[in-house]
Amino acid sequence: MKNFYWDDPTLFKYCPDQIFQRCIPDNEVSSDIKHCHSEACGNHFSSQKTVAKIFQNGFYWPTMFKDTHAFCKTCGNCQKVDTGQKVLHYNSRLHLFPGKLRSRWSGPFIEKHVYPYGAFGIENPKNDNVSKVSGHRLKAYFDNFSSENESIGLNDPVDKG
Repeated sequence: MKNFYWDDPTLFKYCPDQIFQRCIPDNEVSSDIKHCHSEACGNHFSSQKTVAKIFQNGFYWPTMFKDTHAFCKTCGNCQKVDTGQKVLHYNSRLHLFPGKLRSRWSGPFIEKHVYPYGAFGIENPKNDNVSKVSGHRLKAYFDNFSSENESIGLNDPVDKG
């Protein structure tokens, strides 16, 4: 019990990185996972990235890895791939470019055909090449951000009167 601290009414876990995480009750688990996966903190990331976001928010519960994995596995937006939808492809080849950081996710590609046993045909919109890839290496690409510029006028906070 030396790893837990009770400050009525809240229980905290003292983690190996010397940070206190707030233990949350069972009735808050689903809302916290949803918040970190698909709402303000999340962008439909994998279960490992979602758990990292939960830790960053300062929360803990004993079954968080299992619960987060189950949530991500049943997330409709993460699992849905429709014909014509934009997807990202995971590039597993090792690329060594000194001085450059590259993401392993490339794309977006357009999903053209669903083959049996989890294979997909994806089209590169730049050159119209179609490739057959495993569905395990795809994730949905969300480009629903508006391209409109917003400007907010900031007044001088110093009163000159």
